[in-house]
Amino acid sequence: MKDLRTGWFITKFDTMTIRTILSNNVGLKVTALFLALLVWIIISGKERTTQEKTFECNVEFLNIAEKIDVNSRPEQVRINVRGTSREIERIPVENFKLKIDLSGITQSTSLNLLAEDYLEIPEGIKYEDLAIHPKMISITIKEFMSKSVIPKVRYVGKLPNGVILTSRKIVPENVRIYGYKSQIQDIDFVSVVEDIQLKDITESTNITLKLKKSEEILRFENTNTIEVQLTVENKNKKKEENGKQ
Repeated sequence: MKDLRTGWFITKFDTMTIRTILSNNVGLKVTALFLALLVWIIISGKERTTQEKTFECNVEFLNIAEKIDVNSRPEQVRINVRGTSREIERIPVENFKLKIDLSGITQSTSLNLLAEDYLEIPEGIKYEDLAIHPKMISITIKEFMSKSVIPKVRYVGKLPNGVILTSRKIVPENVRIYGYKSQIQDIDFVSVVEDIQLKDITESTNITLKLKKSEEILRFENTNTIEVQLTVENKNKKKEENGKQ
């Protein structure tokens, strides 16, 4: 009987203790529960709220031929993505790619392409959730070429009296220029930076001259200088030598 009474007493005591705990500070407990519920609602609502994030994506070109130059306008496109906060936060910027394949294009041309046709997007993102600006990409492709042209030397003035030009040679006779085909295809000669002053020529001489690089010429392929070999006969000098004899 004693055990039963003791057990009954303990059970009764536990029940009373629980009731006391629950009945104490009811307002504080309700407030804590309300705050926890409010935080859950805010977090849950934020995750479902639609947001927008902007990415910058470079325009990339694949399989560019050896002798063509490519320029695009713009060089970047702006991508606005709509989605929930959780979805937006998980999107890596590097997962957006805009790649244009130029296989088979070897000549100068112009292209106007829709950006969305070449945009690679991350898995889970839909095109209807994207806004791309600008929508159109303008591409200018220019073909390079090299060609052989003649160096052109300008002679100024006259040789001194008694000095006769017997031969003249330009080495090399032709030089190669390199540039855009549309700009250099009609160039037949290239000038030199300095003129040759004939009044200063009294004996056979070799003169090195620099070639003049115009805006159309991107570079000289083999050399940017020439050598002018002038052979002259100086009769005055011969008279002096004969007089000494």
